[in-house]
Amino acid sequence: MLGFDSSTSKLTRRSFLKAAGATSLGAAAVGSLGFGGGALAALAQEEAVPENEEIVSTICSANCFQACMLNAHVRDGKVVKMSRGDYPEEIYSGCCLRGLSIPERTYSDNRLKYPLKRVEGTERGAGEWERISWDQAIDEITTQLKAIREEYGPRAVTFGFSSGNYRGQEAATIRLAFTVGGCFLQLMYDWAVGWGTNRVIGGGTFGYSNEPKDMVNSKYIIVWGTNPVLTTPQTWRIILQAKDNGAKLLCIDPMRSATSHYCDEWIQIKQGTDLYLALAMLNEIVKEDRIDVEYVKRATTAPFLIRQDTGLFLRRSDIEGGELADVRDAVTLNTAGSTKADPAYVIDEATGDIAFYTECDTPVLEGEFEVQGIKVKTAYSALKEHMAAYTVEDASELSGVPVETIRELVDIYTSGEPVMAYTQFGIDHYRGSHLWGQTLAIIAALTNNLSRHGSGLGGPGCPKGALSPLYVNPVVSTGVSPVDIANMDPRLCSAAWLEAVRTGKYCGEDYPIKAFVGATGNPASNYPQQRLWLEDVVGNLDLIVTTDIEMTDTARYSDYVLPASFWLEYPDIRGNFSNPYLVYGGKAIEPLWECKNDSEITTLIAHGLGYEEHYPYFTDEEWIDIGLDSDENRARGIDHATLKEKKAIRQLGTEEEPWMVGGFEYDNEFPTPSGRAEIYCEIPTACYEYGQDWQSEAKEQQFPIWLPPFENWPGAEIRSKYPLGYLQLHQRGRTHSQWFASETLREIDKEPLLHISRPDADNRGIASGDVVEVFNDRGRCVVKAVVDDALPEALCYIPKGWQRSQFIEGGYQELTANRADACAGSYVYYDTAVEVKKVEE
Repeated sequence: MLGFDSSTSKLTRRSFLKAAGATSLGAAAVGSLGFGGGALAALAQEEAVPENEEIVSTICSANCFQACMLNAHVRDGKVVKMSRGDYPEEIYSGCCLRGLSIPERTYSDNRLKYPLKRVEGTERGAGEWERISWDQAIDEITTQLKAIREEYGPRAVTFGFSSGNYRGQEAATIRLAFTVGGCFLQLMYDWAVGWGTNRVIGGGTFGYSNEPKDMVNSKYIIVWGTNPVLTTPQTWRIILQAKDNGAKLLCIDPMRSATSHYCDEWIQIKQGTDLYLALAMLNEIVKEDRIDVEYVKRATTAPFLIRQDTGLFLRRSDIEGGELADVRDAVTLNTAGSTKADPAYVIDEATGDIAFYTECDTPVLEGEFEVQGIKVKTAYSALKEHMAAYTVEDASELSGVPVETIRELVDIYTSGEPVMAYTQFGIDHYRGSHLWGQTLAIIAALTNNLSRHGSGLGGPGCPKGALSPLYVNPVVSTGVSPVDIANMDPRLCSAAWLEAVRTGKYCGEDYPIKAFVGATGNPASNYPQQRLWLEDVVGNLDLIVTTDIEMTDTARYSDYVLPASFWLEYPDIRGNFSNPYLVYGGKAIEPLWECKNDSEITTLIAHGLGYEEHYPYFTDEEWIDIGLDSDENRARGIDHATLKEKKAIRQLGTEEEPWMVGGFEYDNEFPTPSGRAEIYCEIPTACYEYGQDWQSEAKEQQFPIWLPPFENWPGAEIRSKYPLGYLQLHQRGRTHSQWFASETLREIDKEPLLHISRPDADNRGIASGDVVEVFNDRGRCVVKAVVDDALPEALCYIPKGWQRSQFIEGGYQELTANRADACAGSYVYYDTAVEVKKVEE
């Protein structure tokens, strides 16, 4: 019988510092680069390389968009330290303490070393395990899976995979699901802002930003709802270069964040009111026609004619008929290029008559007209009418941002200089955040802040990379069709899946879910309303299997835990979001203890289920070959041998011409139905459908509207009972729940803490160091408090990433709601209200 204490590690801070050259945690760890950066990385490389040391080029593979290249220093088969690796471009080269501490994680006692089975008769989560062999683990797991599938059908098994490992082998679990059939769990976070920008400029939910390097050309950078000093330090280095080049930095945030201290102006906003502020900015711009008229006519749908009877653009087939006359479904009209196939009309200023937008250089921007008995108005006129309701005065009263400051933001956007709104996922965690993204994209389109260098909406940065679909498609890569592939259901959205586990129903259909097989993620820690996982999932499933490198909350509440190899123990590739490179990560050491790669583990499970023919064993090198096997990569000259030699290859743009959304990559067009920026969304739809009522909201969202947050804004009804808004902020010492047990990083971040404002603390008799209970109707947690003068009144937060075992009682995700914006399909983590009280001794 094995107990498991995730808080212990025999690799001490002192021994780690010694192994790492005692440089990586020095004074450079603090300051404007935010827990890492070029100077810090340079310190870690000052020592001469000993003769018996091998340096292996690799990459940090956490769900952090920075994707730092690293060097693993290996002596006698052991990694003794990490140092900064170099991208072909210095601007993307850097690292932080998380990357430099990878050897500590690699050799930590918190590593899962052997297959574990929950001791018979003990409760899930009790932490009592017995060590078993791989043969026993695979045999017992697959035997139970077969029995479940035979009794309940393939829908009874759900395969879960998250983003805890941003490498090629993250696709192994998807491939397993597509091979054996079953359900697949769809993630529901970080999509919302991108769903809104997608309505305007296309690119999907993660394709709305220019390459980060392009920010050095910005004249204004508005850091809105994010804290890059702590969360994305390599991108922060680029922002600082922009500042050195003369850019003005502004920060919009409810709290006095670390980033705000380095900006030229901090604009304090009340939590949850960002959307209304953006709507008022857009109204002010169109009310005064402060737009780039020539760009708007050429590159947006502002001149398009909207039918007043249908709310759709007037098209050629409306006048001439033909086979496209009745094609007005959402799928077709929202498909890139569809409006070119059946071109929309504008009014030609030169002739006063209708003309196809593809053939008219002088369209009319405003007016109402009648075309062959059909009443129409331009999209720009319709936008003006719609936005008039959102005044700067109302926005100021709601948001707390002074009227003159709102007008200053409008002045910046209409200055003629390139403006970048840099955001990540802070705003994304509120209801209506897709509408905020839609609004910002329209503002950028009307002011020509999309198609020139230094402008745009900053966020994830670049498409993640051209990894081949062969990774997840067993039919193509093996030539054999698995017999159950027809039973492979679409992905099930996690919000409704949790209910399906309890009720056996998903969207009205039978889903007798009885087993969960998960990897590369920690849903028990990272899904909202944590008690639902602990009660519905843990309490109702017959089998829970988790593959991981550490004893996370998800692993702790499983029946079987399978130890995965860590990043230095196998070669792989990574496509990136915050730079345009595809990177090769070399193998530095052999897998430790009895750990196996995700691909090998899924292969063993597939074979145990009888799918040897459909899921052959591939070596690590063969997995890389499969992942790169695409026409897109061949056209770019990317193959395994070349990537292994060069370590990093640019996939998009060039060093001289950074990649742009709607820039040269698309011949100055956007991947939208019209090829232009769509200021009017004809048929708004939901990002995902999972039984929610999204239609009633979507029909009003052709233009962005105000949707108040559910809980976390001053006007929410629930605030009379739970008066504090509640956030779960990213910190520099963790990436989501990774590094939660890193002894070195925890030396300055020892335990979960509730950060509470001084007025709120005083009103509740709370002082720093007091034990407090944070609670609402969904759950509670007990932690120590810290009075934080950076916070405004009525707002508190707990840094995210801690496991339940690290709290005095409960857990911080008990407080959030298993709730998503109906259209955006994204959890609203920050849209939470709580109360706090001191725990009396």
